Amino acid sequence: METSSSQRRGVSIKQRLLARFGKAKEIVGPGWKDALAKSDPFFNTREGEAFMRSVAQAYSDPKRGHVDRIECVMLALEKISGIDERSI
Repeated sequence: METSSSQRRGVSIKQRLLARFGKAKEIVGPGWKDALAKSDPFFNTREGEAFMRSVAQAYSDPKRGHVDRIECVMLALEKISGIDERSI
């Protein structure tokens, strides 16, 4: 479902990414970090762990986290959760 620009007004890209991350995280469950590490070798590295930690912190406190990291983790998590990729 495509969202018009008038519907997006007032909601930042970061907020939309975090909402999508939250939905995928719910589907995968509490072991989402382990699931990502098993499905993608990047997330089984120190840098990948830092990405996951950063996004988890941003989900708790939206003032934190970088949109590029959030997008990277969110897309990988959507992939393993079975959510079809959508435009950001």
